[in-house]
Amino acid sequence: MLPPKSDIKSLCLAHVDKLIAEYENVIAELQKGMFEETKSSAGDKYETSRTQFQREIERLKIQISQVHTTKGVLLNINMGKAITVGEGSLLTVSLGNNKLTIYIAAALGTLNHNGLSIQAISLQSPLGMALKGHKEGDTIAFNQKKYTIEALA
Repeated sequence: MLPPKSDIKSLCLAHVDKLIAEYENVIAELQKGMFEETKSSAGDKYETSRTQFQREIERLKIQISQVHTTKGVLLNINMGKAITVGEGSLLTVSLGNNKLTIYIAAALGTLNHNGLSIQAISLQSPLGMALKGHKEGDTIAFNQKKYTIEALA
């Protein structure tokens, strides 16, 4: 039985907010380190160090921007019952004797909801594209494996 989609969406949003907070904390620490760096007699060393701090801060700002984009996607996901697999679908697929729970929203990896592992993938991922448009009961061949959609919400 699939958990409520609203719970999984909230789990994803909490994960994204946690990522944003972590990146912002690292930026704050880097900025603190950059300003604490004292200018030594070797001016080139100081400038090189400042440049490295600045590059890392810029890299993290890009990552924060990407995570904010992901959050926007999550906030706009349709929460209605899915008839075919698309963005916002929550599904259980069987792969041989194994069952996977997949939430098609954003590439966030494996999330845990009350002991249930949920793979959060984007619709643009290879598996997401293979599942797109299929319905409950369909079997999809992907990476030389057969996935059967057992439940779809």
